[in-house]
Amino acid sequence: MAAVNLIGSYNYALVALSVLIAIFASYAALDLAGRVTAAGGWTRAIWLLGGAGAMGTGIWSMHYIGMLAFILPIPVAYHWPTVLLSLFAAILASVVALGVVSRQKMGWFRALAGSVLMGAGIASMHYIGMAAMRLPAVCQFNSFLVVLSVVFAVLISLAALWITFHFRDKKTGTGWQKLSGAVVMGAAIPVMHYTGMAAASFTPSGAPTDLSHAVSISTLGTAGIAAATFIVLGLALLTSWVDRQFATEALEVQEEKLQRSEAYLAEAQRLSHTGSFGWRPSTGEILCSEETFRIFQYDRATKPTVELILQRVHPQDTAFVKQTIERAAQDGKDFEHEYRLVMPDSSVKYVHVMAHSLTHESGGVEFVGAVMDITAARQAEEALRRSESYLAEAQRLTHTGSWAFDAIKSLYWSEENFRIWGFDPQLGLPDHETAWQRIHPEDRGRVVGCIQNAVRERRDYAVEFRIVLPDGTVRYILGLGHPAFSPSGELVEVVGTDVDVTDRRRAEEALRRSEGYLAEAQRLTRTGSWAWSVATRHSVYWSQENYRLFGFDPEGGIPSDEAFYQRIHPEDRDRVRREVFLERPDEGSHFDVEFRIVLPDGAIKYVRSTGHPVCNISGDLLEYVGTSIDVTERKRADEERERLRQAQADLARVNRVTTMGELTVSLAHEVNQPIAAAITNANTCMRWLAADTPNLEEARAAAMRIVNDGTRAAEIIKRVRLLFKKGSPERELVDLNEVVRDMIVLLRSEATRYSISVRTDLAADLPRVMGDRVQLQQVVMNLMINGIDAMKDVDETRKLIVKSERGKDEQVLVSVSDTGVGLPQQQADQIFDAFFTTKSYGTGMGLRISHSIVESHGGRLWAAENSPRGASFYVTLPAKAEAPE
Repeated sequence: MAAVNLIGSYNYALVALSVLIAIFASYAALDLAGRVTAAGGWTRAIWLLGGAGAMGTGIWSMHYIGMLAFILPIPVAYHWPTVLLSLFAAILASVVALGVVSRQKMGWFRALAGSVLMGAGIASMHYIGMAAMRLPAVCQFNSFLVVLSVVFAVLISLAALWITFHFRDKKTGTGWQKLSGAVVMGAAIPVMHYTGMAAASFTPSGAPTDLSHAVSISTLGTAGIAAATFIVLGLALLTSWVDRQFATEALEVQEEKLQRSEAYLAEAQRLSHTGSFGWRPSTGEILCSEETFRIFQYDRATKPTVELILQRVHPQDTAFVKQTIERAAQDGKDFEHEYRLVMPDSSVKYVHVMAHSLTHESGGVEFVGAVMDITAARQAEEALRRSESYLAEAQRLTHTGSWAFDAIKSLYWSEENFRIWGFDPQLGLPDHETAWQRIHPEDRGRVVGCIQNAVRERRDYAVEFRIVLPDGTVRYILGLGHPAFSPSGELVEVVGTDVDVTDRRRAEEALRRSEGYLAEAQRLTRTGSWAWSVATRHSVYWSQENYRLFGFDPEGGIPSDEAFYQRIHPEDRDRVRREVFLERPDEGSHFDVEFRIVLPDGAIKYVRSTGHPVCNISGDLLEYVGTSIDVTERKRADEERERLRQAQADLARVNRVTTMGELTVSLAHEVNQPIAAAITNANTCMRWLAADTPNLEEARAAAMRIVNDGTRAAEIIKRVRLLFKKGSPERELVDLNEVVRDMIVLLRSEATRYSISVRTDLAADLPRVMGDRVQLQQVVMNLMINGIDAMKDVDETRKLIVKSERGKDEQVLVSVSDTGVGLPQQQADQIFDAFFTTKSYGTGMGLRISHSIVESHGGRLWAAENSPRGASFYVTLPAKAEAPE
């Protein structure tokens, strides 16, 4: 007879209890997954094992209560070691599940592998649990349903993993979302169990049942299993909640610390002008700190991109920056560069960028780095470079070098110091011994001793010395040093300067020589110098010669103004007070005054004092500077010259009188001619008037001739009287042509007496000269008489030529040429000497007096031989600008 399968039924209360346990276990799994994920290290391992134990217990409890819910018409016992093995399988599957979902990321491969392992573990738990059944029947399985149950186990595991992964953290899902996920998971898990139960069929068997290690589960036992399960899951959830609370508090503390840290970091970045950034070349994503946005002057709402950054880069740096970014994206290596940014207001910033490459979990490369605004540093560097350049230029212009050294070696020399000492900067700093060898041997010991004393006495020093360069050049150096000491009193370094004072020393030496020359010149010229202050109304400087001139002792200091005025002659004192600076110093007028002084010994000196006002740039009068000259000898010389001039004038007059005496016959003839003509014309006039019928016209004509003859005679007498006149020379504008004509009139008879032809060639535009008319007439007369005398004994043609013309350099030239005997042989250079004459009756003073007169007029007189005979005398005189009228 064919075996009949046993028909089983379900206790729906227990089915519902199994589903409830599944939901509770699912919720516990979601909650525990969050704790495992949040933990790390040993804590993670404890949470992973503890959570897996609770979760596995829940799954196993759902499975076992589900099996107890299946009721067969035969008694059923359970082999408890096998039951425990099924519990182990459930816990192992839970370990796999929690291990997968607690990862930071869960890819499809990891999810599929985890779902297969978890599904296999749950299926193993189920079928191991069924193998623990001990009953008088044979259990058979439907292969299709078994496979279907395993597939359900894998799919349900995949769904459970996905739900658990996404709802493991309450921060990504609210409580009801997590509860919904638990319901879905709890409802799905029993599907696999009851599909597996449906795959089994039981056929009664007469074989004895092995009940060793088998137990029967009563209703109370079922309740105990359910209660234990809820307790285990409840304790797990309670532990998770407590841990979450502690974690939340710790997280809040950490977040607070993190916020403070971020605030400190943001402030530090703001103060240091350093921003941070992250960049993933694969996606182009860029994350920037607030300071980075500020540096690039972009709004925080702006999404940063490489293109946006390049828009800020200076056009001259764009290609370089772009190349750097592209190379970093390709090579994935650290990079560092500097470039400029152009801000919207056209201002320029300098930035320094450093980035470090990292490899993220997906295998791609990302960069984290910092961008520093180094504009201020660049500007400071530029200012420092300019300052150093200015300092170097200032040192070059002032010939000042700077240096520093310690007890062992030189620490620093400026470029100018190398130049002063004649060392090559390319060879490095010279040592002490090398530098000291440049110091002049006579100064070396003194300089070293001065430095050592300054260090020992902890004071600054100044020493002047000489150095000798390799080419033998000697320079004078002023060394200034300041020793610096540590707190413990040890010498740290000596810093200072070397000033090349060679030019100053030479200038001082030149000044000393110049002052010596000036003092000697003042002594030789009897010229003193002085300065008088307007503010103090007192002299502030007297030269040595000024003391000597006024008879004061230099040891007594500058005399007061009153003492000075007491030296002035009483007759000149008031005049000097009125004319010099004391009465009106604020007017700042130049003065030049002569006066007499009376020295303590009664000697009288003549002094000429000249003062010049000195003002500042604002025009305010500060002081007078001037000179005082002893003109006593000049005054006496002027008096002597005046007496000499008077003597010369008297001598010239005597010469004129003598000459006129020699011309008495000729002058008488010249005067007789107009007188005789006047008598003849008078008789003629009387005859015309005495006629029966007077002829008035003829009489009038005769009377006019009488007047002309009388005027001509008067002119001759006037010219003669002028030559005889005694008086001081009077300078006026003189027409030399007129002087020549006057002398021709006076000497015409003398020339006619000796058959001499007088001819003139006078320039029509001849400028006038400034001079004394009588003296110039005397010169022309002397030259013409000498020419007449030279031709008296000549048998050939006798000619006297007087010529005037413009000379060179604004000069007037007058020449008198004759055809006489010429200049005396062997004695031509003596003709202008006093008392030299070739005439038997001459005084030898005529040419000498003429020569002196011409020189006193600023002119020149000289003689030359004529060809074939005769001589010419030339006179040049300075012309005035205006032409004669």
